[in-house]
Amino acid sequence: MSAAAGMYVVLNGELVPAAEATVPADDRGFLYGDSVFTTLRCYGGVAFRLDRHCARLNASLRSPVVEINHEVNPEDLRNDIARLIELNGCPDAVARLTVTRGRGVGPLPPRDAVPTTLLTVRPYVPDARLYAEGASLIVSSVRRDPSGELGRHKLGSYFPSLLARREAAARGADEAVICDTDGDYLECASSNLFAVVGGALVTPDVTENLLPGIARDVVLDCAADVSVKVLPKKLTAEIAEGAFLGNVEEWFITNSVQEVVPVARIEAKQYTVPGPVTARLMQAYSEVVARETGTRRKPQQPGGIT
Repeated sequence: MSAAAGMYVVLNGELVPAAEATVPADDRGFLYGDSVFTTLRCYGGVAFRLDRHCARLNASLRSPVVEINHEVNPEDLRNDIARLIELNGCPDAVARLTVTRGRGVGPLPPRDAVPTTLLTVRPYVPDARLYAEGASLIVSSVRRDPSGELGRHKLGSYFPSLLARREAAARGADEAVICDTDGDYLECASSNLFAVVGGALVTPDVTENLLPGIARDVVLDCAADVSVKVLPKKLTAEIAEGAFLGNVEEWFITNSVQEVVPVARIEAKQYTVPGPVTARLMQAYSEVVARETGTRRKPQQPGGIT
């Protein structure tokens, strides 16, 4: 978050002007990316699915992979977000909570490390082009171990995703597909990935080495509501290239900030934007947001453009 004039953050529970917020030079989040985070979308001053974000973040903090001695209290986070929304004057916003392990130099952290927490809230306006024209994707050269589990957590050591996004930008694309070392599609650099085959959704199961996205869960709930069948299975190269289950009719990506974004192109292959199933799910997602946040949204507005 840029230290814009008049903006505030919450650092270690204290309200601080963004321009004055600092962490120690030996904070492990700064030195090693030894941290986890979550990013929430706020609508009309209300953080969407905050409890689920907290549950996932706390599960990561407790996991053997992370093991940071901290627990996020949902009500405290809700109050802090509301306070920053008011002070920063941005009811439609993106909030990010980062938890680092705290101070300590060297591969092994000190046993008594005290975690650092940083909450930022910044204004957010959706990119209308993505919903009207669809996102363009490339298949990144970045690969992930299919037997690993680092991809299941939002780690501060985000370099593989940053590398994939830089690769996409260099090739004129919006987002990058990350495959495992077997060549199966897992997710994108900062979003989950869905295909539509024969009118059904095909998406990798969260038992694979990928993030269990909050927006992903919303889409799965919406699919049940609008009677779209879901096939949680590997998105193999054969499926992606149409050699199994028939041709892929639509693609879309999801994350908590952008909601549901139709995909117009993966590499050289182009798709209709939005496809009929994607359009139904975009609308259904928008209705869930309106219902849960109490905000009014124009009908038939894809991806949260109001």
